[in-house]
Amino acid sequence: MHQTHELADLNLLTTFRHLLATGSVTATADRMRLSQPAVSRALGRLRTALQDPLFVRDRGGLVPTPRALALQPELEALLTRLDDLLATGAGFDPSTSRRTFVVATSDYSASVLMRPLLQRLGREAPGVTVRVVQTAPEAEAALQQGMWDFLWAPQRSMSQAVVWTKLFDETFSFVLREGHPLAGKPLTLERYLSIQQIALSPEGRPGNPLDETLQRMGHQRQLVAHVPTFAVVPSLIAHSDLGAVLPRRIIEVHGKPWRLVSRALPFPVHGFTLKQAWHERHRHDDGHAWFRQLVVDLCR
Repeated sequence: MHQTHELADLNLLTTFRHLLATGSVTATADRMRLSQPAVSRALGRLRTALQDPLFVRDRGGLVPTPRALALQPELEALLTRLDDLLATGAGFDPSTSRRTFVVATSDYSASVLMRPLLQRLGREAPGVTVRVVQTAPEAEAALQQGMWDFLWAPQRSMSQAVVWTKLFDETFSFVLREGHPLAGKPLTLERYLSIQQIALSPEGRPGNPLDETLQRMGHQRQLVAHVPTFAVVPSLIAHSDLGAVLPRRIIEVHGKPWRLVSRALPFPVHGFTLKQAWHERHRHDDGHAWFRQLVVDLCR
């Protein structure tokens, strides 16, 4: 009974959440506007209630134990659902809100959208936090259960309770470094096939629609590496004579800093449409509606 009573303390659970996020008693105290001794006492109560150290000290701060890490997803889901419950019908003021929105997405969407989103939040909602997590096969369940607020991805098959809103259409181009022997010449099919390339394989498996298109044309590109994320590609291209096919918005973000040259592909390649998915359970949540409209406005 004592353990159940302790964990019913919302402030205690919130302290646990901040300790997991910061790995620091000092940073948690600053976030919660509490004294460091108050946070330390809360940690002691958590350790007693859960019968686990929860955190051990290291040179970099507090390191969570396996028990603490195992509790983190359930804790986030519980507190997120509570945030939703308190926010629904109570009005929403972005200028004073301290709400956290959880967005599941790939590194592509995060690279393209997070910078303008954080700039906008800094002006209009400085207390709002965005927590980006990787997508997972159980996406619909994560949206339904409140573990995620949003999913940014091309549309996939889900129930009618999941609402999809278009953000933008994306196309692909070919990139080389400035100074590449072929960078100043028109990109013909023959020249494209002569360049060794890096392929994007988000799921770690060779093959994608681009390769299927080439195969139907009776051609095959020279691939020297498969990488799972877009983020690593610009630096690899910038320091080699390799090339890569990248989404246009990734090139806009990384092309100039890495001194990349973009060229239209010499054959047709289908792009994709990025959408924002959310669950009907948030239909009457003013804060959720504000955030999802903010993202749509940014993409326009």
